[in-house]
Amino acid sequence: MKTYSIRDIERLTGIKAHTLRMWEQRYNLLVPHRTDTNIRYYDDHQLKQLLNVSLLLANGYKISKVSAFSEEELVEKVKETYRLNESSQSDLSSQIQINGLVMAMLDFDEVKFEKIFSTSILRRGVERTLIEIIFPFLNRMSIMWRIGEMDSGQEHFMYYLIRQKIIVAIDAIPIAPDDAEKFLLFLPEQEYRDIMILLYMYLLKTRDKRIINLGQDLSIQNLKSICEVTQPDVLMTFFTSPSSSIMAQQYMTQLSGMFPEKRILVSGYEDMLRHLKLPVNVKKLVNLKEFIQYLDTEFISERSHRKNA
Repeated sequence: MKTYSIRDIERLTGIKAHTLRMWEQRYNLLVPHRTDTNIRYYDDHQLKQLLNVSLLLANGYKISKVSAFSEEELVEKVKETYRLNESSQSDLSSQIQINGLVMAMLDFDEVKFEKIFSTSILRRGVERTLIEIIFPFLNRMSIMWRIGEMDSGQEHFMYYLIRQKIIVAIDAIPIAPDDAEKFLLFLPEQEYRDIMILLYMYLLKTRDKRIINLGQDLSIQNLKSICEVTQPDVLMTFFTSPSSSIMAQQYMTQLSGMFPEKRILVSGYEDMLRHLKLPVNVKKLVNLKEFIQYLDTEFISERSHRKNA
């Protein structure tokens, strides 16, 4: 059984240690395990519970109400919250196909995945499929992990299938000219899910941007020398694991301080980025639609302003 210290929990959930202690005392919420020397620690199940609590609080619930939920009620409220958010962002046909992908994942059914993906490509094209089907499905997977409705084998099975499809689509796009805007993409240390990088790479390549993909688990100390060599126009990073706003906040502040003259973008799963307060040269883009809008409007405006300056 994996265990977490109270500092680990603070980093992974965004809930501060003194808040956790107060909830424990006032609401008897999630009483931790203790070592022989009386030091608090938590297990995987408790981590997921606290991530669910954090999600509900971010969606307007009060801790006094959340703490009164049974474990089953907590899970149902998380499901309900996700369904409401999902229904407001996608049409019925998209929801049906996302549900189909969930079933394909749970059953390890590659044939079903292929049928749904191919049907969506024919109907929507690659870009709309990534925006309307794949990105929402990845968010659904994040919720399912929180409430214990999927295991790591199912997650890895689906990530592999989706990853392969995006790589094929990226490889079919010609490389942008040498004078195109250059984006440096990377995942911070302890971030390993590069599928988010691949989604954004596709959108960048279809818009004739040059890309330098540094991949997973990149030490921030290595970035300065890399940027001196590559001279990117934009740095872009992602938070995709259950990383907290605390860790992301510190990281982005440090990144901004290292590169005050660079434009920096950050993306990932929305509930993990919700409370970030970012420096002026950092922009948060919580989904693919926001990223496209940035590329098609704000980025063009910024480039025009620099040329006229």
